Amino acid sequence: MKNNPITIGFDDATFELHSEKKYTQLIGVICQGTRMVRVIREKIMIDGYDATEKLIHLVKQNVKHIQYVITHTITFGGFNLINLNEIYSETQKPIIALTEKEVDFDAVKKALQNKFPDTYKSKLNNIIDAGNLYETEIETAGGISKLYFHRKGISIEEVESLLKKVCIDSKLPESVRMAHLIGKIF
Repeated sequence: MKNNPITIGFDDATFELHSEKKYTQLIGVICQGTRMVRVIREKIMIDGYDATEKLIHLVKQNVKHIQYVITHTITFGGFNLINLNEIYSETQKPIIALTEKEVDFDAVKKALQNKFPDTYKSKLNNIIDAGNLYETEIETAGGISKLYFHRKGISIEEVESLLKKVCIDSKLPESVRMAHLIGKIF
C-alpha cells in the first residue's frame, strides 16, 4: 500500500425526515492520503433505493484515480441502504463501510419492518449481505478510539493499515470526515 493511498469517502448531506423534501445529496470526497483532491455529489432519494446506483456512478466517473471506497455506514438519506457486494462487483474497488458504534441488528430490523412493512426485506438484505461487522482501534491526535467496519475486496489487516494512513484528527478517514462536514452545509 502506498503512503498516500487515494480514497473516495462518502456521506450524506443533512436532511429532515419529516420534511416536504424527498431528496438529499450523496457527497463524495476524493483524497490522496489526507489531502482533498475533488468533491463530487449526486442527488439521492430519502428512504429510497438509489444510493447504490448513484455511488457506483460517482466511483466510475473517477475510477482511474481511486484505490479505495470508504463510506460512513451503509445507510444514506435515512434508510437508503447501499449494497456493498454490488458496489465492489461493479467498480472492482475495495469498499469499507465504517460506523462508530456497534449495530443493534434486531432494532434496525424492527425499524425497517415498521417503516417499510411490504418491502423491508430488500433493505434488510443489504445489511445481511454486508457481512460481519469487525471492530478495530484507531489512534488519532485525540487518543485511541473504537471503530467498526464491513468490508468487501480487502482484508482486515489491509483495512487497519489503510486507516492508519488516512485518519489524523478523527477516527474517520479524512475523505469521509470532509464529506460529512461538506454535507452539513447543504
